[in-house]
Amino acid sequence: MYRHHVGPARTYYAPAGRADPDELHAARREFISNRLAVTLLEAIPDLALVLNSQRQIIAVNSVLLEAMGVEDPESLVGLRPGELIECVNAEGAPDGCGTSACCEPCGAVNAILECLATQRACTRECRIRTRRYRDGGAFDLEVRATFVLVGGSGLTIVAMRDISSEKRRDVLERVFFHDVLNTVTGIIAIAELLKTDAEDPAQADELRRDLVQLTEQITEEIVAQRELLSAERGDLKVQLAPVLADQLLSSVASLYRNHTVARDKTIGLGCCPQIAFETDPALARRVLGNLLKNALEATPRGGAVDLSGEDRGDQVALSVHNAEVMPPEVRSQVFLRSFSTKSPAGRGIGTHSAKLLTERYLGGSISFTSQEPDGTVFTICLPKTRPQPAMP
Repeated sequence: MYRHHVGPARTYYAPAGRADPDELHAARREFISNRLAVTLLEAIPDLALVLNSQRQIIAVNSVLLEAMGVEDPESLVGLRPGELIECVNAEGAPDGCGTSACCEPCGAVNAILECLATQRACTRECRIRTRRYRDGGAFDLEVRATFVLVGGSGLTIVAMRDISSEKRRDVLERVFFHDVLNTVTGIIAIAELLKTDAEDPAQADELRRDLVQLTEQITEEIVAQRELLSAERGDLKVQLAPVLADQLLSSVASLYRNHTVARDKTIGLGCCPQIAFETDPALARRVLGNLLKNALEATPRGGAVDLSGEDRGDQVALSVHNAEVMPPEVRSQVFLRSFSTKSPAGRGIGTHSAKLLTERYLGGSISFTSQEPDGTVFTICLPKTRPQPAMP
């Protein structure tokens, strides 16, 4: 369980100060002695908790205790919401939940702060990555903060509802269907041209090549979505085989050079020794392809994306680099499933899928840097030899 640091309170966003233990437990006793307040808390069907003015827990409902597997509610007193669910940003914050620079876009923190400031109910959506699950589970919450007076004390009741399934459907409709329909439209247009304007043999050959390319793209989109859903369910099968790093990168570059997202852009192959390792080549290509596609989408026309590899002893590091830099609010959420940098056609699927496949199924790790003047580099590190894949 999270323990905040000892010493002066520090913060990069929300106030960091905390109540002393005696004050916390006095507030808890006052709340639980109010039978009406406790009844109302227990009537909330979602995960619910009661916070003091320092955003610390003084009480929770039975739904939350059961969901979190907690038997003693006293053990939660004094924690903040992100510390309760083991949010990765709370761990690295100077004084816990809300005090990291990464907390600025957090819907939960902002709902609570707005509620405290206005004494009015506030509802926000929140994307969370937590240490509670092996794959650093990412999920979406709807957070509603409501200000209440109990025995003269101003408190905030926070109700959290998991909307991850709704977000998955939204991403499926917004991204997957969008891409598939665009590709189908292209196929239909080329088919019409072949029927009416294909007298020139050279032009007909070019149209046929375009038709094959678009057909491969739509197949790739469907297979990628199927694999992601299977991976999230935990039933994706790993097929290990010997792989050469330079050949793997070359195959990914070739696959995307004629893709629509690479139009008027360059895909370069940087330094990569002939490193032999064992992995699932199809999944490795999927991961690198997702990262390459995202980098191409972020790159303006005339720009370049480079692929490279490096031998790191018992691991091989494979990197995707582009010149653009992600703003802080994007960096803090880039691996979350429903996060999108663009609207309406933005993607939260590519980086989420890359992280899920790399860490859960390929036994590796994924990281990134994004800063001036170097641009953005995503790197996956894969073991050269593989044990049996870790299952969720």
